[in-house]
Amino acid sequence: MLLLAAGWISIALAQEQASRSTWDGIYSDAQATRGAALYKESCQSCHGDTLDGLGPVPPLAGSDFTSHWDGMTVADLLDKMQTSMPADRPGQLSPQVNVDILSYILQYNKFPSGATELPADVAALKNIRFVAERSRQ
Repeated sequence: MLLLAAGWISIALAQEQASRSTWDGIYSDAQATRGAALYKESCQSCHGDTLDGLGPVPPLAGSDFTSHWDGMTVADLLDKMQTSMPADRPGQLSPQVNVDILSYILQYNKFPSGATELPADVAALKNIRFVAERSRQ
């Protein structure tokens, strides 16, 4: 009986985690503040002061950005950052630096903050959906 109860609890926790989205306060304000400084250091020269991209560089804010990632996971976005950014030295930033920058990007796009930091653990981020519009959550 105890084993059965543990199984149901595991299923319930997995469903709860899988149902998290960018609207569930997945990063902290302190993390986004760190990310803002890191963004200025590593990303701003290409993506601009207002994250709108410069020339052929894609924006990191606004409806073009959010609709592109809509329905994917936060892990997908972090993977893109980790493997292709910064363009002049892809993969050189640590996962923690990238997740802090990602927190700033989420904050800039008006996704709400929460009490805990966004983890640099890709497995955990696979359980968080990127949802562009709150009404679709």
